[in-house]
Amino acid sequence: MTPRPVYLNHPGLARITVAAADEQTALAVAHRLIDRHNLTGASAPYRVPGEDGVHVCMYGDAAPLPADSQTTSE
Repeated sequence: MTPRPVYLNHPGLARITVAAADEQTALAVAHRLIDRHNLTGASAPYRVPGEDGVHVCMYGDAAPLPADSQTTSE
C-alpha cells in the first residue's frame, strides 16, 4: 500500500498545480499566487507525458498569511 501524500492527510493543506503552454507563463502565474497566498515555492517546471504544456506545483495552507507579509505590488 502506498502512503497518502502529506497534503491529503492533514486538513487545511492542498497541492496546487499550474499548467501553461510554456515555462515562463507557468512560473509567472505561480509566483503571483505565492506572493498573495500561503504557498510554498513553485516546483521546477515539468512535463506530463501525453499532455501539452508544462506544469509547476506548490503546496498551500488554508490559513491566511499574516497581513504584514502580503505584497501589494501589481
